[in-house]
Amino acid sequence: MKFFKKSRNICVIGLGRFGTAVVEELLSDEHNNIRLALIDTEEKSLFKFKDQVASIYVADAADQKTLEAINITDFDAVIVASSDNIEIVASLAEIGVTKIIARATSNRHARVLKQIGVSQIIRPEEEAGKRTALIVSNPNFTTYSESLIELQDDYVTGSLFVTNPKMFNQKLKDLGFRNKYHVSVVLVKRNSQTFLPSGDFELNEGDLLTIIGKVEHVSKVFEYCRKS
Repeated sequence: MKFFKKSRNICVIGLGRFGTAVVEELLSDEHNNIRLALIDTEEKSLFKFKDQVASIYVADAADQKTLEAINITDFDAVIVASSDNIEIVASLAEIGVTKIIARATSNRHARVLKQIGVSQIIRPEEEAGKRTALIVSNPNFTTYSESLIELQDDYVTGSLFVTNPKMFNQKLKDLGFRNKYHVSVVLVKRNSQTFLPSGDFELNEGDLLTIIGKVEHVSKVFEYCRKS
């Protein structure tokens, strides 16, 4: 018997610069099995996606009757991407939406959103500021910034392909990632298979490693792994 992955129904409210970026990123991955619905008060913001998503609505998302009419409580998650969003979030929470992801523009804004029912807060401006600070303060980060994602407390994660012949057919524990470079290899993808590697896992040419550690340490590992 073949099992199919259930589609996740996601609604994005507000197709400004941030909301559009979220939608484009979701659409870029054809394997994520997500059905998108979009809501905005401006038809022109929605028009470019009309042939790419399941449904679009030109509507005021703060109006509860509108939200009920489109069965907003049936969605697995609602992303409120607009910055002026307190009334929208309040309406969503009041009619029973439990998974709300919303954009906050300040600490005070974030606190209010949490109090009225937001599950997860997104701070794009703050994240961009942290990324800029890392680029300025750490030259190594500049080299690999497109491959790295910041986590917290100066830790980052990144993925790269193994091209250094010295690593081929070597066990992870013998390469000294933890003791020598102070990083952890958390995933290895080989062709279509993904592994949670132990120390005895042997690397092959072309394996895709996902690494976590401090910026300077991950950068050194990137340099070593990419040698040819």
